[in-house]
Amino acid sequence: MKKILVSIFSILVVLFSIHSKEIITTDSDINGKITVDGLEREYILHLPKNYGSVPLPLVMVFHGGGGSAEQIKDHVKFNKTADKENFIVVYPNSVDKNWNDGRSGSKLPDDRDDVKFINIMLDTLISTYYINSGRIFATGISNGAFFSIYLALKMSERLVAVAPVCGNIPENLRDNFKLTTPVSLLLINGTKDPLVKYEGGAVGFGDDETKRGVSISTDWTIKIWTDNNFCQNSSKIEQMEDKEDDGCTEEKITYYKCGEDSKVVLIKINGGGHTWPGASQYLPKILVGTVCKDFNANNVIWDFFSSLPPKN
Repeated sequence: MKKILVSIFSILVVLFSIHSKEIITTDSDINGKITVDGLEREYILHLPKNYGSVPLPLVMVFHGGGGSAEQIKDHVKFNKTADKENFIVVYPNSVDKNWNDGRSGSKLPDDRDDVKFINIMLDTLISTYYINSGRIFATGISNGAFFSIYLALKMSERLVAVAPVCGNIPENLRDNFKLTTPVSLLLINGTKDPLVKYEGGAVGFGDDETKRGVSISTDWTIKIWTDNNFCQNSSKIEQMEDKEDDGCTEEKITYYKCGEDSKVVLIKINGGGHTWPGASQYLPKILVGTVCKDFNANNVIWDFFSSLPPKN
């Protein structure tokens, strides 16, 4: 039997077996804990309001460096999208506020197997809740974006798609970035991101430079991904609607003709910073750049995920 604490003002505890499916009706999130390699790992699970006995898609949302599951949940508000579109969302929590995302750097953790944690978490959730194991997705910002990319590399067979925001393929993984099976990609990057540069280079600024790894450029990331997904060279370029006077404009480049009905899409935010489109300006512009308000990243990400066929 596995105990899971259901946080309804910290007074309701639900016991369940991970080998049985349970229908839980609650307006609260579920705080889950599992032990991996001797470490207690945590996540926050949100079941949509219409959760029942029909298996639903699962979206994993990963926080950035220095953040937490609670912080990213409150910042991007994916629960609202999940309730509206009827999918399950989970916010995994890292150890010491950083993911081991495949980058090499002296300030980065490399002594934890966070991929193992995610695999075990998925096995636990699929065994416990009504989840469509052929429709599992990942997104995240910054460190969470790099980790989403790393999961696509390490777990190609489990993930239908990833949608990194403010991330690229790390330089140290560039030459050996080979997906075992196509994984669709929606990459959202700003051209004025001061931390994860659109053109590639050292991640971070000031004293952090060279200590948090190096990423390749956004264009190079797209080229490697389209090669992995066996995409044809043709692409469709669209100018997105400039709705707000926010200093940003966006163009969307889509590669449709890819292997196994996969897609590769880049949303290039001209003037965009190290931020989640549609969310708040969480730090001053001088530190992280501008938040694009012309679109809500949650909606665009879910529209992309929901357009894809399930993984066999």
